[in-house]
Amino acid sequence: MEDDIEFPSQDRDQIIKTIIAQEVRHANSHLNDSISLKKVRQYNYWNEVVDTSNRGYDYWSENIPVIAKDTRISLVIAPSWGTIFPPYNLSRLTGVLRQHGYSVDVYDVNIESFHYIKQHNKKNFWDSIYYYSWELPAYRDEIEPLIKPVLDKNVQAIVEKDTPVVGFSLYLTNILASMYMIKEIKRLRPATTIVVGGPEAFNSWFDSKLLEQGLDPTLIDFRITGEGEQLILTLLEDLEKYPKYKIQKVLGGFNGRLNLDELPFPDYSDYNLSLYDHPDGTSIETSRGCVAKCSFCSETHFWKFRWTQADRTIAEMKHMINKYGITRFWFVDSLANGNFKEFQKLVNLILSEKLSIHWNSYARNDGRMDLEMFTKIRDSGCTTLSFGVESGSQKVLDDMQKKVKIWEIENNLRDGKQLNMKNHINWLVGFPTEHLNEFLHSLQLLYNTRKDMYVISPGFTCGDAPFSSMNLEWKKYDLAWIKQAGDNKFLSNWWTNGYKNTILHRFIRLKLTNIWLKLITTQADGTVINAQYRPSLEQSYNAKYEYRRRKSNGLNNFVERVEQGPETFDYFKGSLAATLANEYLPFFWLMYKTMGAYSFTLKCSPELDLPDFGTFVTNNYTSTVDVTVTNKGIMDFTCKHRFVHESLKEDPFVEEVEILREDKSFTDKTFTYTGHIDGICK
Repeated sequence: MEDDIEFPSQDRDQIIKTIIAQEVRHANSHLNDSISLKKVRQYNYWNEVVDTSNRGYDYWSENIPVIAKDTRISLVIAPSWGTIFPPYNLSRLTGVLRQHGYSVDVYDVNIESFHYIKQHNKKNFWDSIYYYSWELPAYRDEIEPLIKPVLDKNVQAIVEKDTPVVGFSLYLTNILASMYMIKEIKRLRPATTIVVGGPEAFNSWFDSKLLEQGLDPTLIDFRITGEGEQLILTLLEDLEKYPKYKIQKVLGGFNGRLNLDELPFPDYSDYNLSLYDHPDGTSIETSRGCVAKCSFCSETHFWKFRWTQADRTIAEMKHMINKYGITRFWFVDSLANGNFKEFQKLVNLILSEKLSIHWNSYARNDGRMDLEMFTKIRDSGCTTLSFGVESGSQKVLDDMQKKVKIWEIENNLRDGKQLNMKNHINWLVGFPTEHLNEFLHSLQLLYNTRKDMYVISPGFTCGDAPFSSMNLEWKKYDLAWIKQAGDNKFLSNWWTNGYKNTILHRFIRLKLTNIWLKLITTQADGTVINAQYRPSLEQSYNAKYEYRRRKSNGLNNFVERVEQGPETFDYFKGSLAATLANEYLPFFWLMYKTMGAYSFTLKCSPELDLPDFGTFVTNNYTSTVDVTVTNKGIMDFTCKHRFVHESLKEDPFVEEVEILREDKSFTDKTFTYTGHIDGICK
């Protein structure tokens, strides 16, 4: 395992950021010189000779005349947002608006706030481990006093410009700072038209969420909930025709159908690129939407899947290389290989055009990506692919609508490793149809690919994302809601009928998954890095091994591979306490099958687990599990645990509804098993 890289954060974008940073640090020894900063020629690609004879379509900048408009608009991104590259969303909209004749002022208040706090405070609130600092009350107490001078400065600049329209891109982490700026702009210049868009603006509960936080939704005049490029143009063209509403008007929806080939290139001319983590890099979009429609995901359900033609993407890359000195591209697609043929074509064109670039993207596992294809991907400059693997169970993958097979996952990870690519894995514990057999299969896949994964994000268990199939078709997944999604929670979370899958079950699996990822590197020959591992987790367990084979024999003390089978673990019967005791059995069974005899003690408690996992998955559950397994497979298992049905966070639903409905507390329950280890499974 590489020991020169640390992943202090859990967010998948932060992980890729860390990998890119390491690539830059090791540019001389691992990469060619193109990754390092260098002076490049600064002229517009469109002044060069372009062969248009075989394209069949025109690029935006070649034939469309720019007709100046009177309307001026300011675009704002407030903190917190990414600091890796300039904001792609604002740059894309700026390109569209300027091509259609509108004057645009861009305010990246996020990057300015980042550097301001960096100078005045040692704490990096942009690290995703401080994600919740951007919510109340931490934001009000810790962050706003620090960034208020920057917010006020930019508000004053916008007001002095006398810009009639101001647009904000809203995300969960920047909504409080955005609403502060909106309130101040409206106070100083009430006639300003405020427009908001972005993922947070899309939610149907947007207004009620603002009100819950003491914010005023009537300060917003227009809320865009679809593809912003077309809707912002429609709004500006018809601005004078809209009647003045006392409440916001919502524009858009799910029906985006924009032709990505016809959109202008993003305009980065407003930014000081040296302010960003990687001033020689930028984002690029080769597709929009997703072909998989995973049942737990909302992101991929917004739009119909579309893609850009490969030669159009190459043209954009050349434009960015020549105008801004870009050598690193981050494909922001949900998956870059959604249109597999066009993805192949793009890789081949990067090679044939001899573009000296590096790139990374999100992708889906695909059996058509064989070693030959992976070799081309690597040679084209790709250093990292981020795969949404999610599970090692074929049943769960099918229920998730992943449309991928286990063998495709294993082959892709193996080939990427063979070519020294640093591939990243997203993981998801506790899908509604994941039972203990399926959980075992996930642990087995992690074991079998322990040397092929570079880094993994085990996540914080399966959520019920809005607009996802799991949320809209919840009966299909046996969720215990009554009339609509979210109306019947357990410990602030979804649960399945009969308490078969609750946040307590999912938490145990998540903790065991993190321990498993550690054991397969310390006790087997795994090299995978767990980006979400916390050293304090080791206070939770103690393991001692009695190897069946001695190291002096020159033999491994572990098996190389395990095959998935039909084992099920339902040994303890009856209560919630019994089902929670069963949760430990697959882990200890597999531990013996792969690593031989051992003794093991594991503890769970709020005191141990809150620092690692937070209140999202930690509850008032306490357990001690003691296990020994001999060389002959004789197992002694004891699980002592208790649970107090109360919330560790502020959620009145637990006290006012859940406990009155059915108090699931139990005290000092003990479950034991003595016998051959195969006796715990069928």
